[in-house]
Amino acid sequence: MSRIKIETLTSVHIGSGVTLLEGNDFVCGKYDGDDVIAVVSPEKVLQLIGEENLNAWVSAIERGTSIDAIVRQFSPKAQLEDYARRMIMRWCNKTSTLKEFIHDGMGMPYIPGSSIKGAVRTAVLATVAEDISNKEYKLTRNGRNYNANMVEAEAFGSDPNKSVFRFLQVGDARFSDDWSVAAVRMVNLNERNHKSYWDKDKPQMVEVLMSEQHTFFDMKIDLDYYELCHSKGNVHTLPSCMVSLPKLFEAINVHTLSLLNSEIEYWEERIDDANADNVDVYIEKIEKMKDETEKCLKTDGRSCVLRIGHGSGWRFVTGAWTEKLSNFQDVVKASRPRNDRYTQYDFPKSRRVDDECELLGFVKLSM
Repeated sequence: MSRIKIETLTSVHIGSGVTLLEGNDFVCGKYDGDDVIAVVSPEKVLQLIGEENLNAWVSAIERGTSIDAIVRQFSPKAQLEDYARRMIMRWCNKTSTLKEFIHDGMGMPYIPGSSIKGAVRTAVLATVAEDISNKEYKLTRNGRNYNANMVEAEAFGSDPNKSVFRFLQVGDARFSDDWSVAAVRMVNLNERNHKSYWDKDKPQMVEVLMSEQHTFFDMKIDLDYYELCHSKGNVHTLPSCMVSLPKLFEAINVHTLSLLNSEIEYWEERIDDANADNVDVYIEKIEKMKDETEKCLKTDGRSCVLRIGHGSGWRFVTGAWTEKLSNFQDVVKASRPRNDRYTQYDFPKSRRVDDECELLGFVKLSM
């Protein structure tokens, strides 16, 4: 196993799948003078109000009474930290819901190895897809369905047992719980004809792992096991970009840099539009990530920039390799709900950022 350092270049959100409700699951307040969100511990609340008042608590919840009011009623001296499961720095105006970051059984925030591996897989697919012929036909499966199963089978193997990604082993990256997370408010940079591109119509508060955090995790390409399986014909041929971790990191850098360059080119064409509020700021943030990626390219595969998690956008999540296909507009029709309403726009037409126009999801991996 290689020990890999992971650093958050921007905030990162890996969702637990749980959306917390204000007043019920979390409350906002002050802690040591800072704006915080307290994620409520029902066990601690019950200790403070007493089991004899459980029915009163349930009735209050049904009336929509906030949990902090219930605690104050039965335990007037209780502080926010007395009934919090954890505290989150609040960097934004609150909304009524909060998308929770994933935590382990000990309450520590972590980036699952599966999330890292999935982002790596996207980068490798975009790299390998360059050499796969007749992708239009293979993508559409003779016009009946739009999925990448046939392309992925040719790139990695026809089923999980034959997949080359069996041999990429990635551990979880566990972070400290000492104020390593915060709440930010997500908005959109949304290309529109008659409104500002700075779209705050549908804000969403999310719990993020803050930038400039780091920890370590284990990563390995098990070449000995691969050679054994491959000699028996039980596995797909390993792509050249997966023969070592340095080769893999180089491919990730090239992929990330390609997407960043195309983002800069796309939005520079729109920077002078009448409605292009904050487009210049967005380009500046993308260029910062480009500079970091170019530095990693000079390390001979010792480090790379990868994008993962919420707010990464359609192009980074898919690898954007389908954009080069002659039938990409058919892919758009299948991917964009109510596509007929947006035919005058490119796809994708919006980018998710926080309300300070900060990017999400960029991490640096270093050996």
